[in-house]
Amino acid sequence: MTRAFALELAHGRAVAVAIDDADAGPPEPPEELALARQFGPARAREFLAGRRALRAALAELGGDAGVAIGRGPRGAPLLPAGWVGSVSHKRDLAAGLVTADRGWTIGLDLEARAPRPIDIARRVMTAREAAAVAALDDDARRRLVVRTFAIKEAVYKAIDPHLGRYVGFHEVALRDPRADAAIVEVPDAWGLEVEATCQAHGDHWLATARARRR
Repeated sequence: MTRAFALELAHGRAVAVAIDDADAGPPEPPEELALARQFGPARAREFLAGRRALRAALAELGGDAGVAIGRGPRGAPLLPAGWVGSVSHKRDLAAGLVTADRGWTIGLDLEARAPRPIDIARRVMTAREAAAVAALDDDARRRLVVRTFAIKEAVYKAIDPHLGRYVGFHEVALRDPRADAAIVEVPDAWGLEVEATCQAHGDHWLATARARRR
């Protein structure tokens, strides 16, 4: 199993592995292979690589490296009792984030830092967020749009266990998408405390989030 990186982040241990490195490392647990058979070939490779990344992160934290990681009803990984995790895939990499369960749920998103060929600002950003980056040159603005996308994706994964529904990009806002520290604003009615971080790592944005009931 080829590791692209292993990092200690604000919300857990993150490990990324090559998706196509399917023959390296120990064999997958039969429960995971059964889950993978529900998907087409490409999605199955992503799924299994994500489980390898999660198990690698879990093992680095002292957990059981041979445990089967299930799949919840909304697609999130189900780690053994005492642990929480999240997974993300981007092109040839699968990344897993794991931490001990201390009452927070967590989310991870991995995105290429390069600007998207199609400008996704209107879909991803609120009017206030878009106004905050409007004066930047187009390359810098589009990079921040992707960064905002990554942070919101991580937030959505962290809050999904609490809300159990699709959340639109305009339901969550960053107080200032230009800031290094991501201050996340969510509706008071959700009753959630949410934190998020995002850092550049090589050619990727690596965003993490965590959430819990107030």
